[in-house]
Amino acid sequence: MKHVFELMHHISAYNRVVARVGGQEDGGREGCVPGFQVKHYQVAYSEAFQKGQALIQVEFDDCAGNEDVKFEVSDPSFLVDGDLNLVPQRDVPSSQPVLFIHGLSAHADDMAQVEITRLPVQMPHTLRNILGVGQTLPFRSKRSLLVPPMIITENQRAPFPRTIGKVRNTWSYHELRWA
Repeated sequence: MKHVFELMHHISAYNRVVARVGGQEDGGREGCVPGFQVKHYQVAYSEAFQKGQALIQVEFDDCAGNEDVKFEVSDPSFLVDGDLNLVPQRDVPSSQPVLFIHGLSAHADDMAQVEITRLPVQMPHTLRNILGVGQTLPFRSKRSLLVPPMIITENQRAPFPRTIGKVRNTWSYHELRWA
């Protein structure tokens, strides 16, 4: 079944190329649809994308010779070069699962989607994960405070706030500031 799908894809691509060449040979652009000729692409991720490595070649035609076509990619780490290849501008160790390419010229304005497959599963950046709490259940405990005697005189001059002492508990060590 997979081979049938691949064969149908190649026949479809062949017919599209023949139709495009046929339209160009007779000098007319009859039936030309400006924009991306393929709207959805897939790229398989393997380790990291290397700088300058062509990932895919997009098919864009503005029906006027593709003069002054500008491309923007949703991830600034990627660009579309002069040969219409999607290329990383630098080494990219991880990517978003979907990229969007915007093609713009005087004759066409269109978008295409690039799906990155086989990306490693990333844990969400939640406060629990950042603090290292993870999925531990909360537990109750008593806290003990060690507070030395502190003397605070009135009518003191600046600078404020001033350190008047240190409070220590079983969880962490903090300074107590008087303002």
